[in-house]
Amino acid sequence: MKKFSFSLQKILEIKQQILDNFKYELSNLNHQLISLDMDIKNLNNKYISMDEEFNKKSSVCITVGEITYYKMLMGSILKKVENKQEDKKIISKKILEKRIEIISVNKEISSLEKLRDKELEKYNALVTKNEEIFIEEFISSKSIQQQFVF
Repeated sequence: MKKFSFSLQKILEIKQQILDNFKYELSNLNHQLISLDMDIKNLNNKYISMDEEFNKKSSVCITVGEITYYKMLMGSILKKVENKQEDKKIISKKILEKRIEIISVNKEISSLEKLRDKELEKYNALVTKNEEIFIEEFISSKSIQQQFVF
């Protein structure tokens, strides 16, 4: 009897590759999210240090130009934080979408694997039945041969 062959094996392999690609993309998105979190944290720390520096200078003596400089610099930092937070929202949305895609492909793979398992069970049952038939025919032919020998 011929070897078991799942007719949808290529599709299953392609789905596995797609799943692997999605997982890789999700990993990259998670790394981007972590990087954005670190950038936001660093910008917030920079803002705090600039604010402390501004407050120290304000308590002693500061020119109007320096006030403008600090306000512009701190405003720029806040704008960067806002932009990073928007980027973070976009990345978070992409992560959610990618997870949904991964779940969908996982379901497809699971259904294909179940189908393969059912076909393999049928194949194994057929092999077992053919082996039983072969054994019965072998025994029957041996018994017929023994009848003619005696």
